[in-house]
Amino acid sequence: MECLQAQLLTFQVSNGLYDKCSYTTLDRGWVLGINNVSDQGNRDPRYFFSLKTDRARRVTTITDHHSYLPNQWVHLAITYDGRLMKMYVNGAQVASSREQVGSIFSPLTLKCKILMLGGNTLNQNYRGYIEHFSLWRTVRSQKEILLDMTLVAHEVDVPLPQLVFQETLVNVKSRWSPMKDSPRLPLTEFTFHSGYLLDTSLAPPLCGQTVCDNMEVIASYNQIPTFRHRKVVRYRVVNIYDDRHRNPTISQKQIEFQHRQLNDAFSPYNISWEIEVLEINDSFLRDRLILANCEISKIGDESCDLECNHTLTGFDGGDCRHVRQLSFHKKKQNGVCDMDCNSEKYNFDGGDCCNPDITDVTKTCFDPDSPNRAYLDVKELKNRLNLNGSTHLNIFFANSSEEELAGMATFPWDKEALVHLGGIVLNPAFYGVAGHTHTMIHEVGHSLGLYHVFKGVSEIFSCSDPCMETEPSFETGDLCHDTNPTPTHKTCADPPANSNMCGFRNFQNTPFNNFMSYADDDCTNSFTPNQVARMHCYLDLVYQSWQHIKKPAPIAITPQIVDRTEASITLEWFPPIDQHFFEREVGSSCELCGEERILVQYASSASSPMPCDPSGHWSPRGAEGHPDVEQPCKPDVRTWTPNSAVIKQTVPPACPEPQGCYLQLQFQYPVIPESLTIWVTYVSPEWDSKEAINDVKLLMAGGENISLGPQNFFCDVPMTIRLDTEKMKDEVQGIQIYTLDEQLEIDAAMITSVPQSSQCQKCRPIHYKVSREPPFQKGPSFLISDLSRTFVDT
Repeated sequence: MECLQAQLLTFQVSNGLYDKCSYTTLDRGWVLGINNVSDQGNRDPRYFFSLKTDRARRVTTITDHHSYLPNQWVHLAITYDGRLMKMYVNGAQVASSREQVGSIFSPLTLKCKILMLGGNTLNQNYRGYIEHFSLWRTVRSQKEILLDMTLVAHEVDVPLPQLVFQETLVNVKSRWSPMKDSPRLPLTEFTFHSGYLLDTSLAPPLCGQTVCDNMEVIASYNQIPTFRHRKVVRYRVVNIYDDRHRNPTISQKQIEFQHRQLNDAFSPYNISWEIEVLEINDSFLRDRLILANCEISKIGDESCDLECNHTLTGFDGGDCRHVRQLSFHKKKQNGVCDMDCNSEKYNFDGGDCCNPDITDVTKTCFDPDSPNRAYLDVKELKNRLNLNGSTHLNIFFANSSEEELAGMATFPWDKEALVHLGGIVLNPAFYGVAGHTHTMIHEVGHSLGLYHVFKGVSEIFSCSDPCMETEPSFETGDLCHDTNPTPTHKTCADPPANSNMCGFRNFQNTPFNNFMSYADDDCTNSFTPNQVARMHCYLDLVYQSWQHIKKPAPIAITPQIVDRTEASITLEWFPPIDQHFFEREVGSSCELCGEERILVQYASSASSPMPCDPSGHWSPRGAEGHPDVEQPCKPDVRTWTPNSAVIKQTVPPACPEPQGCYLQLQFQYPVIPESLTIWVTYVSPEWDSKEAINDVKLLMAGGENISLGPQNFFCDVPMTIRLDTEKMKDEVQGIQIYTLDEQLEIDAAMITSVPQSSQCQKCRPIHYKVSREPPFQKGPSFLISDLSRTFVDT
């Protein structure tokens, strides 16, 4: 009988007790590690525990019910008592099975036991850190496992009779034998691990995105009124005029009316809005059609795309109308814009319809490759305006070929949320107009983290979608327990019977009067308490820079008792919800500094010598900021790839040998790095993961480049490269990643500084005040001014 517990960080096979007398390592024994659980072809890495006894015919594997989170310390424990397998994650039981019976090894095979830590003989290696390992001869109870978690960082002074083996990896050279026939011994590397007793991960549910989706966090916002204190949020309306300051996109009357309606809707929930109107004189923009949902690359691609079907695009470059056969050579470049020839089929009249000396290009230039075309997409509008999104919620205006599309918004977890590419885009016909003012309120709800109330019914991929909502839930649908499931409908009543495509039941008491429904202004009038909690949470987590308040974000969960003796009690609380440990100062790096004053930052800018797809997809910008690919190992437009250089009707360019194509990433603050993490989320099938990246170069602040050589990447887990800081004589300000794989995709890169980084030295820790009743002897409260979140009261 065995019970295993270990303190782990990430990746693959970590521990196993095998039968070394068999040819198959999984024939007998147990294995603990991380493996991909395949569900409809999607990769989902989870912790697993496999076991096969001598008498069993097949292996039994139990898995955690949540995907693992990389770059976090985790306490794993597995037990088997001869009848029942169990697995615990951070002290919570997550899986069990009764399929295996009896001893793992028979008396004849006891001598065949071999314990492997960090991999197995199939070359499946663990890529992470193991801080502590214990093996017991008796099964530990859940209560004992929770106690073990508090002692895991310290070796037991006197070995207990039931403790078979314990390892802190201090004596790795003398007590462990290296495998894989390597002449080198394993390297011991010590990393900082706090002594906190709480599990502070606050993971979101399977269908969630951030800590604001966590049920405990939302409960705190509902129960603690101070979390929902009045917040004043800045927003900016971008009104474009022509060069003579005439012909505005929207009128002042519209602006004033919409502003009143916005505050009337949000004020009951302690959220009010402060408006700034930015008036821009730009005839080029004012004279163009701004398309809200049309990708320019789709115009003239020989397929009718309805979102691009507009008169000022020439009906999708002619793709959405029948073009009669003409004798084109007679009219080509004859100095007149011939509208019959103004389509992709006839090369847009040979350029005559885009020549400003011949015609009014704002009405006739449909060629997507012409700088004079009559239309722009939203991304081009935002790039031309280049308005900082870190201080205000920006409101832009654009039209749509689809009348129903009244607005679009950036969710708070998107990379663009706080940059110039974020904000809200509204159809000017639905702004500040009676009967349509709730359109902006609806889109602001999206910006503050709200989904449609019908997300779990009408916005699912299939009837087997795990996020489908059949009952109001914190874990599926719109993640609000107080909005009943509903399909999409626009009436001010429950939807008609049999309106659900999955055929579960009729829908009753549906939230049609909610601002996040699609009903008209006549009946939408409210948000629910859970929705309000989510909005306040995101205002604290993401959008503090949109507010005047300088106080730190609240602690997500109230302090908890983690230890108790006859003479003392120990309290510990979670970090602030935005995970910032230092007071914010404008223009400083303090918000990027973590405990031990380690600076952690994602790439702030990206570039590549390869040209990009006109749509902007797969461009270098996709590798800026935090990782945002939801389904790794599948192509995703929110990444960089050399294949973005492909122009239709041409042969894709090859990445030239020997170096190949490269992506250059710059970081805002040069640092002495301790590690570099890169998210490679897709590798083409014909390339081996060991060959996809042929070099990574560090760009030093002094101008020198350091080559790290080829790197081994996997598409479903980020790769962390430990750097030799002792040899670093200069700070790293950027990296270059080289590849010969034209389809390889890079989602993000993160650089982590050494502890006590110079960028964090002047940052002042957030103060914590502890008060009690009866009061302390030295005063009513006690102030903690260091980074500790633990308080012992004697």
